[in-house]
Amino acid sequence: MDRRDRKVMRCDTRKLILSSVSAALILMTALSLVCGHGLSGIGSETIPARAGAGSTMPSSSPGPGSPEVNAAAFKGQGRLAFVCQGLLYVLDGGTGEIGELTHGSVDMANSLGSLHLGPGRAASQPSWSPDGHWLAFRYTNGSQPAAESLWIMDNAGHVIGMTTGSFGQFSWSPAGNTLAVAKDDGLWLVTPNGTLTGDMRRLVPASASAGINAAQAALSTSFAWSPDGKTLAYSVTLPFDPKNSEGPSDALYTVAVDGGQPVRRLVTPRDGIIVAGWWPDGRGLLYWLDWDHSGSLKADGLNLYSLQLGNTKPKLLANGLTYPEWLSLSPRGRLLMVTGGDRMIWHNKSLAMIDVASGSMQELRNPAGCVALDPSLSADGHRIAFVAPRDEGKYSDSIGGTGALAAWVASRTLWIENADGSGAHPLTSAGQGIYQPLWSRDGSHILYVKDNSLWLIGADGGEPAKICGRITTDDLTAGNFGYYGFISYDNQMAWFQP
Repeated sequence: MDRRDRKVMRCDTRKLILSSVSAALILMTALSLVCGHGLSGIGSETIPARAGAGSTMPSSSPGPGSPEVNAAAFKGQGRLAFVCQGLLYVLDGGTGEIGELTHGSVDMANSLGSLHLGPGRAASQPSWSPDGHWLAFRYTNGSQPAAESLWIMDNAGHVIGMTTGSFGQFSWSPAGNTLAVAKDDGLWLVTPNGTLTGDMRRLVPASASAGINAAQAALSTSFAWSPDGKTLAYSVTLPFDPKNSEGPSDALYTVAVDGGQPVRRLVTPRDGIIVAGWWPDGRGLLYWLDWDHSGSLKADGLNLYSLQLGNTKPKLLANGLTYPEWLSLSPRGRLLMVTGGDRMIWHNKSLAMIDVASGSMQELRNPAGCVALDPSLSADGHRIAFVAPRDEGKYSDSIGGTGALAAWVASRTLWIENADGSGAHPLTSAGQGIYQPLWSRDGSHILYVKDNSLWLIGADGGEPAKICGRITTDDLTAGNFGYYGFISYDNQMAWFQP
């Protein structure tokens, strides 16, 4: 690939390095206390269900310090897993019950059918399997920040814990109850089945490299499921000599999940690959080109490419920040994304609809004086919900002091428009300080974050209802402003809709 492609969009070369999240784990002692025995890789134990839980997730009345929950307002909306101050809860929109799946107590008796995390420990990144039967989440020991593990819990109280090695990304197959996990020793598939060991197999072993240690390998591996769940696309850093000043190269592969040899699709000399997804019809892949494996360049935006399977010449689509939350695919083969480089999100950010096969792009007009962020495409691909904060109109590392920050957060309003950009209008009744809207499956409601709480509003407006809060301990008005204005709540909630 011609390295002159890098000049397509402006990219700041300041030496501020984008911090990557550390994820080295192994928590054998704590996990053996929870499950009653030492575990190696995968273990499972059936935990007694709580009284009245039936076939739903374990539930009980929230205890002291539990979040405020408006179960009536969430009626008929599926199940909502959310983290509140480090503890994991599930709100069942069918029964109205609230289940506390993890406890902060050091008591390991499991008498209430949930995991007892202990002080200073937290759950995060809840993720539902496609049928809503299993819930995977990350477990972090606050007193040992590098110690993390992966847990999977089902409706009957079975718990599976992955405890060996380091792991990074994990994701459910869109077609079944199989979880793909990037570990330090390769790419693994985990199919929980309620047995002691579950069904766990390594699909692709890690490639040895003198320049990357095991934990880095787990974190740097990116992957995505094909729409039919039959294939995984993944990237790896090829073996290289650390003394080589040209640096490492990455390769893009696909592999059938039922076996077979991986197929190399592309190599990017001296550059990295971050897998962004598949074409909706499964005939191609999307990836970010990670220039020189540079954290600083990545922080200011990368070029997004589209590669048709069987072709070796990718198409450049656009430049933007690599946040997964800012990409949405429609069933019709179009990609909705936030375009615009520079790491600060209060300037130079717009929405675009892109045909992933041809590369043609339609830029959508921003509301006057605003940037466009946090887009969400309705399930049918017809409507877009997004957040429109004030455009600061300048390239600046900082908005200003606490007062200026609070004013900018307050300018974040919820907007709705058609997929072609027509009919754009604000939902003013949703309030101010809006983050990360999500459509209901039927397109009738929108879930969003405001005031550190989850809210639900009708897609046509009306009075919003506060569902639960507060979900984090952060206080935006006290200066917790994310990374140059970006805050993700994906690691705090997961919405299952039948």
